[in-house]
Amino acid sequence: MPTRLPPTTRARDVDRSDTCATLDEALADGQLSEFEHAARIDLAKEAETIADLHTLIEDLQNDTDLQPMADPIALQHPIATAKGSRLGFMSVAVPAVAALVALTFGIRACSSTDDPAASLGTAGYRNPAIVVDIVDALRQKIGTSVVDRLGLYDDYAVIAAPAPGVPQKQVSYTYRDGVIEDYDDNFSSTRDFDEPQIDLATIDLTATAGIIAGAPESLNMSRIDSYSVSFYGSDNGPEIYVSAENTDQESGNLAFDPAGNFLRVNPFSFG
Repeated sequence: MPTRLPPTTRARDVDRSDTCATLDEALADGQLSEFEHAARIDLAKEAETIADLHTLIEDLQNDTDLQPMADPIALQHPIATAKGSRLGFMSVAVPAVAALVALTFGIRACSSTDDPAASLGTAGYRNPAIVVDIVDALRQKIGTSVVDRLGLYDDYAVIAAPAPGVPQKQVSYTYRDGVIEDYDDNFSSTRDFDEPQIDLATIDLTATAGIIAGAPESLNMSRIDSYSVSFYGSDNGPEIYVSAENTDQESGNLAFDPAGNFLRVNPFSFG
């Protein structure tokens, strides 16, 4: 039996490659959309630990060659104060956000109106408040808040955007501790001229935090042990995508627009 590695074990290039191969299979058999696949591939290339990589594939049905992990990834809460964010806790604690019900789409979807700390823990960079700092850093780095994709993780974020002055090439920037690092040209890829984009400055962060906090109810899950958040452009407009799961094999996902209007909800169901 393969050795189960601690979640904090540093990822190797072969671990990143194994994860990307698993994501490719999930795209091929319809588990991931092209946008979800591209966002997760970007994150896999930037992953620092085994836990980071397992977060990208743990909701998939595929077998994987990635080394198994010893312990589950602990949930972190989206409403905690983001590191250094000027938005702060009060702007994302969602005390005034009413329950959102997307009747137009015939789905049951909610955001939290109570103290979400009762069901979720601390969030790190998965706190939507961090987007404020990312927008500031992007404007200083590349002169705009419009990007192809943004993925939030515990200790960092990954942004996919056109290379400066070369719109046909897509590059990935890593955001850590208030700084956007220079992209690595070895991880660049081709980009369509009409690639859908999202303006991160237009996102209602209060609504986003409330929807994440209300995800257990929206997704018909008893609890959430791990989740991921991605912001991206799509052919139908910009979207925010949340995928969640727990160790009882419950999983689900939902998407909403930058204003907090639900687009689709795929809740957990049994039988």
